[in-house]
Amino acid sequence: MIPSVSIRLATESDLWPIIQLDTLSNPHPWGENLVADALNTRKNWVIELGDVTQKSIVGWLTASIVLDQSELELIVIDSSVRRQGLARSLMMTWLKDIKQQNVCELLLEVRESNIGAISLYESLGFELVGCRKNYYQIEKKGQAEQGHEAACLFTLTVSV
Repeated sequence: MIPSVSIRLATESDLWPIIQLDTLSNPHPWGENLVADALNTRKNWVIELGDVTQKSIVGWLTASIVLDQSELELIVIDSSVRRQGLARSLMMTWLKDIKQQNVCELLLEVRESNIGAISLYESLGFELVGCRKNYYQIEKKGQAEQGHEAACLFTLTVSV
């Protein structure tokens, strides 16, 4: 069981903890520039774990909003606390916020090999609407390109 978990809007002061989380727990890290840009231009939430004296960021979700659409750009959960409902909690926070933003469609894409994420998205009502073949490069550390995999495109219509 996880001790004291809270979800809040991310701030610029979360940059370095998010970069650390992204580097350690995302198999395809964004890096400092993309994380900084996301904090300045998108909606962002973090999950903090701990107590008043010591908290650490163990999850991050960033999503863009353009007109009446919002797109999940990235969600990452610390690998040491996965499979405990934290990603679902972040997704639910995003969904709740979006309903207040006059957004009627949510979009996301995910690697076809990310079965856990696909199961989560489908359980929240997202529907597969297409695939981009050979979209993501598959790499292994220290080796040249190993191939490509598809990006699965999902959408969810929300009532405003």
